[in-house]
Amino acid sequence: MKKFSDNESIQEWMTSDRLYEEYLFYYLLICLFWFFVGLFSIGIRIPVFNDLQNLAFNTVWFLILCVALSIPKFWYFLIKGRHGQLFQATAKVYETLGSIEDVEQKEQVYKQIASNGKLPPNRLETLSLAFLFAFILFDILYTRCWIRDLSLVWQPDWVNMCIGWVHNNLSMPPISEDRQIFNLWFDDGHNDTVLKEYFGDEWAFLASPFGDAAMFYHFIRVMMFVPILAALSIVLWKPLKFMGMQQIDPRNIHSVMSFLRSCAWSLIFGFFMTIGTLGFLTNANWFTLGLIDQEAWFENLYINGLYIFIVFGIRFFYGWLVFWKNVFLKFVNKASYN
Repeated sequence: MKKFSDNESIQEWMTSDRLYEEYLFYYLLICLFWFFVGLFSIGIRIPVFNDLQNLAFNTVWFLILCVALSIPKFWYFLIKGRHGQLFQATAKVYETLGSIEDVEQKEQVYKQIASNGKLPPNRLETLSLAFLFAFILFDILYTRCWIRDLSLVWQPDWVNMCIGWVHNNLSMPPISEDRQIFNLWFDDGHNDTVLKEYFGDEWAFLASPFGDAAMFYHFIRVMMFVPILAALSIVLWKPLKFMGMQQIDPRNIHSVMSFLRSCAWSLIFGFFMTIGTLGFLTNANWFTLGLIDQEAWFENLYINGLYIFIVFGIRFFYGWLVFWKNVFLKFVNKASYN
């Protein structure tokens, strides 16, 4: 067992490989496997079942896949066994931690290596990763099973209430006359051109059964906006530290030039955060074509990449919050001494 005789050996150990990222890599592979299982299996129709029964059947299968996504450690153990590389590395970390006799020092080292990604993902981080993949699988379930023949298979009262809420807060052409939370209008883009061919105009689209399906889908995405950002932030918070964010993080401002550089990055991140937030929350037909066109659904996956830019921005502006807090505390301490 390795013993620490001085702080130098602890420092050397703390700069070793990051277990968090190694675990995350394998967990991503496992989640991708279950994602592809869902991609090719959700939507299977049992001939003797009607549409509602097929929806129920696929929903049960979707929930089973969610459980499978939530236990990547079990699947890694099943593949690699208890002597897998990650398990051995984890055991070595905790063995080394146990060799530190000073309790206070051990606690400090534990916090430091945890923040630097030297420990495996905790349960919250694992479940957050599973949630992100589960939401994509739900997207597949909704488009393939909940919608049939351009209408909702199952539309209980609570679904109608959600649709009604979107309708009551929806701006229609001309949008300048009745500004609401959400907006619906067809421009000259490819997706909207296809919708025009299907329905004619926005009013006919909204009055159709598919309009209900699209508005309920928008309601779901609005409600999931914050949970998705939260889950993505939890998963990426540590890796972002080592993906270039450390160099531009306002917490590391040490000169006038670095301050100006961070200000410039603020404009960039602020732009992407604004575009992404407005697009996800206010544009009621941004993802609509993907509900009826498989190719458009895959194209929408690229749009979801804006979530990552928003998370980048959240972490960056969190750095500003810490920076100004430190400036304020220094000012208060200086004033108290005077």
